[in-house]
Order: sequence, then C-alpha cells, then structure tokens
Amino acid sequence: MSSTAKLVFLGAGVQVSFILFGLAQESLTSTGFGEDGESFHYTSFLVLLQSAGNALVALVMLLAMYGSKADVTGGVPVQDWLKVAIGYLGAHKCGLEALRFIIFPLQVVFKSCKPIPVMLGEMLVAREKHSLKKKLSVLLLVAGVAAFTLAKPSKKGESFHLDSKTMWGLTLVSIGLVCDGFYGPFQNKIVKQHSDLSSYHLMFNLNFWQGLFAFASVLPTGELQEVASFVVKHPSIWKQIAVFSATMAMGNVFIFQLQREFGALTVTKVTTARKLLSVLSSVVFFGHKMAALQWVGVLVVCFSNQLSGALVSALKLEGDKKKVDGEPNGKAANGKAKAS
Repeated sequence: MSSTAKLVFLGAGVQVSFILFGLAQESLTSTGFGEDGESFHYTSFLVLLQSAGNALVALVMLLAMYGSKADVTGGVPVQDWLKVAIGYLGAHKCGLEALRFIIFPLQVVFKSCKPIPVMLGEMLVAREKHSLKKKLSVLLLVAGVAAFTLAKPSKKGESFHLDSKTMWGLTLVSIGLVCDGFYGPFQNKIVKQHSDLSSYHLMFNLNFWQGLFAFASVLPTGELQEVASFVVKHPSIWKQIAVFSATMAMGNVFIFQLQREFGALTVTKVTTARKLLSVLSSVVFFGHKMAALQWVGVLVVCFSNQLSGALVSALKLEGDKKKVDGEPNGKAANGKAKAS
C-alpha cells in the first residue's frame, strides 16, 4: 500500500470510527428506550465496557509486536499507572455523565478546552513554559466556547439553553477537564522517563487500570445487575452497546497507527476534522438546532491551533517589517548626529 493510500485509509478509519462512536454514545446516554422512554444512566458500566474493549485490542497489538516477550507494563511501576488511571477514569465518567444533561455538540466544544487544564497542569507539575502560539490557542478556545455558550438558536428544537440542567452538565464536563489536567502531565512524565514505551503500552495500561477501578465501582452498587435487567427489558440497546465498544477501540487503533506512520501533526489535523464532523453528525441525526454564532464558535474551537499559528506568523511578519522600516531612519539619524 502506498503512503497516500495508507494515509487515506487510516484517516478515514479515524473519522468513521469516532463519528459512529459519538452517535452511539449520545444515543445511549440521552435517548429513551421503550414506550416509557426509560433512560440508560449506567455510565460506570460504559466506562468499564470501553476500558475492556480498548485494553483487549491493545493487548493483542502488544503480543503481535513483541510476542511472548511483551512486557505489558512497559517497565513502569504500577503505582504510576494507577495515578494516571484515576484521572483517566474521572475524565471519562464525567464526560459520559454530562451527556445526560447537555447536547453532544456542546460537550464536544467544551471538551475541546482540554489543553487549558493540561497546560496549567504542566506549569504546576512539570514547571514547563509555553509558547505564545499555545497561549493564543488557549485564548481562542475560551473565545469559541464563550461564543457557543452565550449564543442562542433562532429556531425551536433540541438546542442549548443555559438552565440549571445545562449548568450541571457543564460542571461535570469541567470536572472531567480537571481530571484531564491531572492525568495528562503525569502521562507525559511517564513517557519522558520511559522512552521505549509504545502507544499500545499507554492504551493498554490506561484502560486496564481504569477498567479495574470502574469494575470496583459497579460491583458493590449492583449496577451490573441493573444493566442486565435493562438489556433484557430493552434488547434493542445491544446494537448501540456493541457499536460503542467496538468503534472506540478501533478508533484508538487507527489514531495510534496514524501517529506512528505520519506523526503528531497529521493526527492533530485528522482529529480536528473529526470533531467538526462529529458535531455535524449529531446535529443531523438528533435534530439539534444551532445559531450561526454557535457554528462560528465550533469552527474557532476546532481550528484554534491553526488560527493561533497564523496569528503568531502575522505578528512576527509585522514585527520584522517595522524593524526593517525603522532601520533607514535610525541610520540616517546616526549619520546626521555624526555630521553635526
């Protein structure tokens, strides 16, 4: 397979997998089942299911790459994986729970602010300094989310309204972002300390330990029994559950392979398009109504990295131009001073 064909295949795999995952996720968490419209609110079970699927796929890939010599922990102490997994669990649990209270497009836009808590975490944990481009990108994220949040759709329908229900949903997403800010820097620290780690080591360990935590949370609450009863009562839900689990696992495989073959920049471009397509898919399939300014907010959030890069380049060119324009005047002034 040529390089171009491989890029198209992997990029399409990411788009299709995560669009289907987003639709299944929204269908499971925000729609009613049966004549009474019973909701499926078992988000800890969904985290467990997601973790099991991802860990299984990652384990298969590790065994395929390293055979019987595969060290699934990658030489990283278990306590380090546990620290990351706790934050990872919180981010996923809160993200899924939030969909019971807010529409999927709003969740996508708000979760795109992940670089903000991660950047703050890097500043506090790793004492890192950030470039002007990254700071501008964060400001654009805030502006885009503000535009989406404050704008109101002009049509009636399933839309965004800043009521108590929405505020609770946004609070859950915010807690999830704090969890991102906690586990992101710790994950980066593990990668720096263990340079021989593969993406599948990360995928396996984050999901395996997250799965154990999720299992520990559903076991004493009887959630597994409640899910079983729900499935018996509404057997049609199996389709969404299967799509939810399979597409998340396959999407991660496509992303990790894409990063391995073409680098982080390509992954960023593909995932940017994925966010936009996910919002479009949600609007089409679930009938959400969005104002023009909200679409502007979506575009600003999705392309904040590219926009910040363009702004930095423009500022640099303007600075260079002023410097060049100022040089002759400066030289002339110096010449007059010497002549006098």
